[in-house]
Amino acid sequence: MNNSPTKNFHVLLDRISLSTSERAAALSRAESVRENLKDCQLVRDCIVTGSMARSTAIRTFSDVDIIAVIEDDPEMAENSNLAISAISNFLSRTYSNIEDFDSAVHIALPNEPGVDVVPALLAGKNLSGHSLFKIPTERRAWIDYDPAEQNQRIEQLTQKLGDEFKHAIRLAKWWSRTNGSPIPSYEIEGVASRTFLGWPEMPPPPEALAAFLKEAAANSPKKVTDYGRSLVKEAALIAQEALDLAAQGDTTGSIDCWRCLLGEQFPTVVF
Repeated sequence: MNNSPTKNFHVLLDRISLSTSERAAALSRAESVRENLKDCQLVRDCIVTGSMARSTAIRTFSDVDIIAVIEDDPEMAENSNLAISAISNFLSRTYSNIEDFDSAVHIALPNEPGVDVVPALLAGKNLSGHSLFKIPTERRAWIDYDPAEQNQRIEQLTQKLGDEFKHAIRLAKWWSRTNGSPIPSYEIEGVASRTFLGWPEMPPPPEALAAFLKEAAANSPKKVTDYGRSLVKEAALIAQEALDLAAQGDTTGSIDCWRCLLGEQFPTVVF
């Protein structure tokens, strides 16, 4: 598509994607936290996972996730907040900028990606033999979590479709985070996997993001609120308008639509 603002998308991707050295530094800091957690009597194992490990992270918004597998405890199994508090109390001995959330303990690092430590209970094995977990959620409860399956799915699709598949995930995450996070980061990867599972190759970035939003609008994840669904549906319409304008030769109008969705980091220059 000659009039598609594909180059603008590549500029945005350069701005929001972590460099190899930035990602390596973030993972190194997470490894330091993981080593520290080995001294916590409650913790039996630690696993670095999430978007940083899968190389789908974005600048400004992505942190490194560590699953801290804890010993079985009946009280904590009934109240996940107790696990959050215990991990938080231990980490506060070493780190000053600690914040507790329903699902994780966040370690803030100045001008760097932070680290989210997620307490987890072992919950058996998946069909591939990888460990399943339960992790904290709202109202002191636990939910199922299968990071190995997510890792495997992302890598399989990347091998089939190339790095452009991860580019599409980063674009979707950037759109979500700059618009109030209507879709959680983890769910974005799931939607992207569904969107492009049967595709023989990845389309250019504008078409890829539009396809993602169309799928998310038609089959939104369960965690998305009613308000979030309305945001997704509106975004899908704007993305389609952007494609239509580009097809009509109105590159400037198309860029304006994408900038409306993706914020000021999206360049206005017509290449």
